[in-house]
Amino acid sequence: MSTVNCGASKYKASGFRLLPFVFCFSFLVFCHSATAQQKNDSLSRPTVGLVLSGGGAKGFAHIGVLKVIEEAGLPIDYIGGTSMGSIIGGLYAMGYSPEAMIQLVKEQNWNAIMSDAIPQKYISIDDKLLDRHYLATFPFRNKKIQMKSAIYDGEMINLLLARLTSPVYKIRNYNELPIPYLCVAADIENAEAYEMTKGNLQRSIRASMSIPFYFAPVELDGRLLIDGGLRNNFPVPNVREKGVDIIIGVDVQRDFHKKDELASMAIIMDQIIAMADIDAYTKAKEDVDIYIKPELAKFGMMDFNLYDTIITLGEIAARQKLPQLKRLADSIRNIQDYKIERPDVKPLDSVYVVDLKIESANEESSTFVRKSFAKNYPTMMSINDIETSIMRIYATGYYKHIWYEFKPAAKGVYLVLHCQEKEEESVSVAAHYDTDYGIGILANVTLKNVLNFPKRSTLSADINIAEDPYFKLRLHSNVSQRYKYGTDISVISLFMNQYDDKVINNSYSVQDNRLDLFMEYMPALEQQFRLGVVANYVHLRDNLVHVVDADNYDFIAHAYINYHINNEDSPTYASRGWKLNVNGKYIMPVIEIEDGTRMRNSFVVRCDFDGAIAMGEKNSLKLGATLGTSIGENELPLSYQFFLGGQSHMKYFDNIISFDGLKFTQLYGNHIAIGKISWQSNFYKNIYGIIDFNGGYVANNYDIWFADDSFVLGCGLTLGMKTMAGPVEISLTASNRCSGLVGFFNVGYWF
Repeated sequence: MSTVNCGASKYKASGFRLLPFVFCFSFLVFCHSATAQQKNDSLSRPTVGLVLSGGGAKGFAHIGVLKVIEEAGLPIDYIGGTSMGSIIGGLYAMGYSPEAMIQLVKEQNWNAIMSDAIPQKYISIDDKLLDRHYLATFPFRNKKIQMKSAIYDGEMINLLLARLTSPVYKIRNYNELPIPYLCVAADIENAEAYEMTKGNLQRSIRASMSIPFYFAPVELDGRLLIDGGLRNNFPVPNVREKGVDIIIGVDVQRDFHKKDELASMAIIMDQIIAMADIDAYTKAKEDVDIYIKPELAKFGMMDFNLYDTIITLGEIAARQKLPQLKRLADSIRNIQDYKIERPDVKPLDSVYVVDLKIESANEESSTFVRKSFAKNYPTMMSINDIETSIMRIYATGYYKHIWYEFKPAAKGVYLVLHCQEKEEESVSVAAHYDTDYGIGILANVTLKNVLNFPKRSTLSADINIAEDPYFKLRLHSNVSQRYKYGTDISVISLFMNQYDDKVINNSYSVQDNRLDLFMEYMPALEQQFRLGVVANYVHLRDNLVHVVDADNYDFIAHAYINYHINNEDSPTYASRGWKLNVNGKYIMPVIEIEDGTRMRNSFVVRCDFDGAIAMGEKNSLKLGATLGTSIGENELPLSYQFFLGGQSHMKYFDNIISFDGLKFTQLYGNHIAIGKISWQSNFYKNIYGIIDFNGGYVANNYDIWFADDSFVLGCGLTLGMKTMAGPVEISLTASNRCSGLVGFFNVGYWF
C-alpha cells in the first residue's frame, strides 16, 4: 500500500489504482478550492513529484526513465535527488532533455573525471619530466603522518558541474528553476541530512555527490558536507513535504551484497551507503506511488563507462510502468488540461566578464591568479578559456578546491574564482623493479607553499633505497605562470658495465654529485626554455683494475641551454602527440692530464624526437630519433659520453639511452645517431603489446661515426599490462651486437 498526500488529506492506493483517486480529487477541487489554492497557486490538479536516488554510475539509469516519462506526457512539478540523482535531477530541472543528457554523458572522459586526472596539455614540462605515480601518499602535519580526507579533490567534476549549470547562474532559489528542485547532502559534523533548495546550484550538487573518502567534502552554508546517500539516499519525504501529491520514485540502489561479493572498495562503499540510511530508505519506498527499480545488480557505482547499457536498463524498467504513467497523465488531463513546455537548455559558450573577483586568497596569491587569466576586463570570455586558465593554476599544485561561479552584473557577469593555497606537507612511497636497475623503494617528502620564501615554492626530497641508490633535493619557485627558478641537488650511485657481445670488457662504479642552478621561461605549458649552470663532482672506480689508481675524481662544470616541447597525451603510454628536446652543454672540465695540463673545454649537443600517431582507438605508431655529438679536441669525460643499451626508462642520467637487443649501457661513445620505430596495440582491456625496431650508429671519433663497425641494429617484442601499481612488462630483444636474445622485465612506474 502507498500513500498519496493531497494537502492535509491522505489516500491509500493498492498497487496503483489511482484512477478513482483522481476522480475523487476532481470533486474535492470544487469543494475545497481554498485548500488547493494554498497548496499551489497555479495548479488545480494533482502535482507530480520525481525522486531520484543515489547510486554512482547506476544513476545514469535515471536518464532512461526520464525518456519514458516524457513519452507518457506526464508533467513533473517537483524533483528531488541525492548524489547521482541530484546531478540528473538538477539537469532535468534546469531544462536539459534526456537526449541532451545522453549526448553530454557520451562526450565525457569518465576515467579522467573520476580519477581527477589533469589533462596532459595543462601540465608543465617540468611536471611531466617529474611525473610520479606513488603507491601511497600521506599528509604530514604536526610531525605526524596522517590520512588524507579523500583520494581526490574533485577538480574535474567541479569544472563539469560549473559548465553544465552555467545556463541558470542567475537563479539562487531552486523553486525558480523550470522545475522546482531540491537535493540532499550529509552534514558530517552534525550527522544529519541537509536539504538544499537555495544557493549556488553547482555547489549544492557537488556536495550531494561527494562520495566519502573518494571526493573531498564541500564546505557550504557553514557545514561540512558529503554524499547525501549516507543519511537520505531516497528523499521521498523531502519532496512530499513540498506539498506534492503523487510521487514517482526511481531507485538505483543495489540490494545488499553477500559477503563473497564484497570484493572491492567500490562495492563495499556501495553497501555502506545502503546500510547507513536503511530505515529512512524503507519508509521512503512505502511512501512512493509509482516505484521504478531498474535491474542493475551486475553494475557497480564506478561503472561510468557502461553508461549506454545502464541508460537502456533504466528505460526498460520505466517502460514496464508506461501504461500506468499514461493512465495517470490522462487522468490528470481530465481534471485540468496542461501543456508541457521545456526550455531548450545547453551550456553557455561564452560570457561577457565585467571583472574577475578572487575569494579565499591573500593579496599576493590573488595577483598570481589574476596574471594567469591574462585578460583586461571587461572582455568576452569563452567557457573553454576559463577552464583552461583554472586548470593551469590547479596544475601548478599550489592551490586546492578551485571553483568558479558567475554573478550577475549590470552589463554582463562577474567571474568569481574561489581558490585556496595548498599548504601541504606529504610523504609518499613508490616501488619499482627492472632487470637493468634492480629493485628500488622510493620515499619522497614534499613541502608546498610551506616556506615563507620563496613564494609558491616546492621543496622536494627523494631517497631511492636500491641497488643503485640516489638522493635528490629540489627547490623550485614559480614567479608567475611563465617564469620559474630553482636548484636541483643530487647524489647518484650507479653500477655500469660495457660488453663485447655478452662478455664484460669494462665495469665502473660511478658516484655523481651535482648542483644545478637554473631559470626557466615557459611561453606555453607545452614549451620550456631553461638556462642553467652545473657543478659536477664525479667519483669513478674501475672495477676491473684492482690497483691504487683505479679511482678517478673529476670536477666538471658546465653551462647549458635546453628547449623542450611536449604535447603527448600520456607520460607512460602515449598514443598521440610528440615531443622534442634539444640540449646544449658547454663543458669545462678541471682534469689533470699526465703532463699536468688541463683538458680543453668542449661542447655537447643532443636532440631527441618522439612522436605518436593514433591508428584507431587501440593502436598507434611511434617514431623516435636521437642525435648527439661532441665538439672539441679531446674525448669527453666518461660520465658525459652517450651510453646505449637496456630497456629501462629510470631517471638517473640523461645520457643513458635505451636500445633493443643490447645489455644495459653496453655501448658508449662521443657521437650517436639512432632511429626508432614501434607499433603499440592495446588489444585487450589493460593488456598491450609493442613491436620495436631500432637502428643507428655509435662511435668515439668522427672518422668512424658512420662506419660499418659502428652500426647497430635491434628489435624487440614487449607484452605488458596496466595495473594500479604501474605497468608490468616482459620483453624479448635481439641485435647485431649481442648473440642470442636479451630479456627484460619491469614492474611499476619509472622514477
